[in-house]
Amino acid sequence: MIDPVSAFALATGAFNMIKKAVEAGREIEDCVGYFGKFFQGVSDINKAEEEAKNPPLFRKLLSGGSVEEEAFQAVVHRQKVQQMENELRELITYRYGVETYREMLQMRRQIREQREKTIYKQQERRKAFLWNGLALAIVSSGVGFVWWLIVLMIDMKGG
Repeated sequence: MIDPVSAFALATGAFNMIKKAVEAGREIEDCVGYFGKFFQGVSDINKAEEEAKNPPLFRKLLSGGSVEEEAFQAVVHRQKVQQMENELRELITYRYGVETYREMLQMRRQIREQREKTIYKQQERRKAFLWNGLALAIVSSGVGFVWWLIVLMIDMKGG
């Protein structure tokens, strides 16, 4: 599970650094790393919201916090990120022009595609492996218990 609070903190910190750098007159190239971190945080927030909307059964049962709370938190973070994105658009468009903003959006798409291909798929595989292992352990325990009961009944009849 992606921690939406950490993702939001990452996006907010990067946003503040971009804003300070642009206001100080630094070139957009100096902010590329911050843009990457901002978009990484935004991507993680979106993924956390997606996971909160459709949590696995075991998470629904075993989660310490409520699913509704997580979903609400994700929505609030998404709205705040949209405000930050709007402010960035205005700041970049005013300082560097519309074309630079379009390039930034292209970079965002590339980062999102890269993260989807690598990080999120790896996390999903790892999570599926763990849940499948847990399910296998539960089923195996159940089969073992039934086998033990059968053996016990046979011993009781025979003895």
